[in-house]
Amino acid sequence: MISKEKVRLMTDLAMYRKKNEQIFRVTKYFGYDYIVWHMLLAAVRYTICALVLAALFVVFDAEDFFYNVNLDGLDETLMGFVKYYLTGLIVFLLISAVVYYQRYKKSRNGMLLYSSKLKRLARKFHYV
Repeated sequence: MISKEKVRLMTDLAMYRKKNEQIFRVTKYFGYDYIVWHMLLAAVRYTICALVLAALFVVFDAEDFFYNVNLDGLDETLMGFVKYYLTGLIVFLLISAVVYYQRYKKSRNGMLLYSSKLKRLARKFHYV
């Protein structure tokens, strides 16, 4: 027999799952795997942005760059670029690690809430 309380609990579960789809995608991973995967993606994105910015710098300053070509200063310029790139990459990776750790933690807590709702439904209607 259909119970109003059973329908209410099942509707609540379905709405929670639909509203929080991200939780179910995140919790497919272990915490370390999720964080490392997104840190790798962040490193790739940062590298692409750094290369694009370097290319834009060369394009906008191409006239000065080609008229004042100094091969001795080129090494110094490249080392400066590498130093700024690595410093920025480390800061960006630390920030992304914190952000994705917080997202994973939030998703895990949401999954625990969903699981407790499922257990309550099972206990109440003797599914277990």
